[in-house]
Parts: sequence; C-alpha cells; structure tokens
Amino acid sequence: MRYLRIITPTGWLVIAAVAVVLFGLAGLARPSFLGLKFDPFGIDARKIDRLESEVSVLEREAVGQAEIAAATQTFHTREVVIRDLSRQAEIEARTAPDAETPLDPDRVARIRAADNRLCIVAPSICPDPDPAGGGSPAVQAVVPAGEPD
Repeated sequence: MRYLRIITPTGWLVIAAVAVVLFGLAGLARPSFLGLKFDPFGIDARKIDRLESEVSVLEREAVGQAEIAAATQTFHTREVVIRDLSRQAEIEARTAPDAETPLDPDRVARIRAADNRLCIVAPSICPDPDPAGGGSPAVQAVVPAGEPD
C-alpha cells in the first residue's frame, strides 16, 4: 500500500474524474450497464420498432408461403383429377362399339383443332406433340384406299 501514498490529492482527483467519465460514457452507450432504464436517445425504442417491423415482414412472408403452398396443392389435385377423368374417357372411347368406325376428314380436322385449343389453355394435360405433325394418335383420319394423303 505504500505506492498509494505516492499519488497526490490532485492525482486522486484525476483518477476519480477519469472513472466518472468512463462510467458516464458506458452509461450513455448502454444505460442498462449502470442498471438504469433511462434511454435519452430512444435506442431501445428504435430497436423494438425495427424488430417489430421484421416480425411483421416475416409473418406476411409466412402467410404468403402458406397461400402459395395451398394453391399449388389445389392445382396438383385438380391436375390429377383431370388426368384420371381424361384417362377414363379415353378408355371408354377406345372400347366403344363404334371405336373402329372411320371418321370423316373434316370431322378429324375439327376435333384436332379443338384438341389444339385445349392444349393451348392447359398444356400440362396434353400429351407431347407428335414430331411428325400428325397430332394425337387417338384421332386419325381414315383415307379410303386408292386416294393419296
């Protein structure tokens, strides 16, 4: 303790002043450091506002994601139902008593045009287009023997 006797009263005042300044700066930077709830610059209020806005944004994103997921599920459910119904209708058409009866070329053109319009509206339910340009194999015109295509 001998070394404390070396410091003069002015030295003690300087040490006390430095300590007060350091605690004051710490208190201004973070009032809770000194156990105070005093917030003269509104730091905590701004932080709370920022966090509340982030929560609001995240809530809206979560609601949007849930709506997208529900819409996607509905779309896929409808697509499966449409494919099943189309498959059943195709089977019924192929097994119908008049399934082997030739169609008139004009009627084939009308049916193919209707199929093309349907494929434009809902491409996911249409088969891949025939690369030869003949359309769906389900609808083919019967050309009488001896007549060229």
